Amino acid sequence: MLDLINAIPATWDLPEPVAKFVAKHSAEEVATWERLRESVATIAAKNSWTKVETGRRIGMAESSFSQWLSGTLLGVLDNQNSIVERWLDAVEESAAVEAAMPEGPNFLRTLAAREIHATLLLAQTMTGFVTITLVAGRGKTTACREYHRVKPHVHMVTLNPKVKSVHGVMSLLARRLGVRVYNPAELVDVVGERLSRAGDRALLIIDEAQHASAESVNQLRYFSDNYRVGIALVGNEEVRKKMSQAIDQTASRDQILSRIDKNLKRDPGLGADIRTFIEAWGVTDPSCVKTLVGIGQKGGALRQIDRTIKMACLATQRRASELERKHLEAAWANREVEGE
Repeated sequence: MLDLINAIPATWDLPEPVAKFVAKHSAEEVATWERLRESVATIAAKNSWTKVETGRRIGMAESSFSQWLSGTLLGVLDNQNSIVERWLDAVEESAAVEAAMPEGPNFLRTLAAREIHATLLLAQTMTGFVTITLVAGRGKTTACREYHRVKPHVHMVTLNPKVKSVHGVMSLLARRLGVRVYNPAELVDVVGERLSRAGDRALLIIDEAQHASAESVNQLRYFSDNYRVGIALVGNEEVRKKMSQAIDQTASRDQILSRIDKNLKRDPGLGADIRTFIEAWGVTDPSCVKTLVGIGQKGGALRQIDRTIKMACLATQRRASELERKHLEAAWANREVEGE
C-alpha cells in the first residue's frame, strides 16, 4: 500500500501497547498494527476527525477501535488489522481519483450569470422579492455563491427536503447567522434583526427554494416588510408554485404580488454560454465542440458538459484539450442519462 501522508504529524496521543498485547500477538501482527495505527492517526489529524468519528468511518465498533488504537486488544488482531487496511486502501483509492479529477472552469460571467447577478442586485437594492427559476444546469447556485462572496450584507442558505417548514427554515437561518434563540416565539425577529444588523440593505438568498413550504415563503416576506431585507428564491419551477400557494394563503394577494420585483425564468443565451463554457475547458477540436454543444442542449445544460468532460478525462487520463470525439461519446454513453 502506498504512503498516503507526506509526514504530516499526528496530533493524537498514541500510547505504547500494553505488555499483554505484545505477548498475545505475533511480532509481524504488531508491526503491521503499528504501521496501520500511524497512518490512521495521521489521516484523522489531517481531516480533524475525532477518534469516535474515525472508528465509525472505518466501520469498527467504538470499544473495539479504542482497544485496537490503544494497544490493549486481546482478541484476534489480524481481523481488526484487515478491517483497517481495507479502509486505508479505500481512502488511498479515493485520494487517487480525487487527484486525477480535472478541475472545471472557475466562475464564468456567462450571460446567465450576469442576469442572475442583476436580479440579485435588484432584490438587494429594492429590498423586495425576486425568484430565479432558470432550468437545471445553468449555474444558478454558482452565480449566487459568487454574488454572496463579493457583495456585502448578503446571506445565503440552501434548503433540503428535511428543512422546509417555517420552524425548520428559521432554525437553519439562525444556525447560519450564528445566533442562539431559546424562545421559539422570538426566533423570527431575532433572525430578522441579525439579517439587518449592518444598517444597510441586506439580501437573503434561499437556494433550492422549491423545498420551502408556502408558509415559509410567507414568513420570508416578513423580513422584506419589516427589516429591509431583500429575498431571492432560487430553484426550479416549483418555486413559482410555492409562491402561488403562499398568495392563496395570505389575506391580501397584493401583499405578495407587490413584493415580486422580478422572476428570472427566460434563459438568456444558452447557446452562447455553452460555447463559452466549452472554450473555458480548453476544448477546441470542432468535432468535440459539436458533440459537447449537443450534450449541453439536453436537460442539465452546462452541468452535463462538465460531468461528461470529467468522466472522459478520468477514463483516458488525458487533459480536456486532448480529448477526441470518441472519448466524449463513450463517456456520455457510460453515464446512461440519455433519458433525463
